[in-house]
Amino acid sequence: MENELINIENKNGVMVVSSREVANNFEKEHSKVIRSIENLIQNDSSQNWLQYFILNNYKDSSGKSNKEYLLTRDGFSLLVMGFNGEKALHFKIKYIEAFN
Repeated sequence: MENELINIENKNGVMVVSSREVANNFEKEHSKVIRSIENLIQNDSSQNWLQYFILNNYKDSSGKSNKEYLLTRDGFSLLVMGFNGEKALHFKIKYIEAFN
């Protein structure tokens, strides 16, 4: 667990992490991570959510296009504040260090 790779990408000058990466590292189903993000978005329609969560598509191994979100550092922080447990704490610290 100590040397796991955290895949933070530069997307048009913005550092982001994929919702798939979050799901993988927190051992959650991607669909549940998507649902958590969309619940945050639906709870406050007045917020400019693009500064936190950027809707994106990716192709899976079969070539099918699927939805994902790209999370900025602040979007990641908003999302994972709701995650708990020892593993969640470990990864929160790792992601903060990686973004910084």
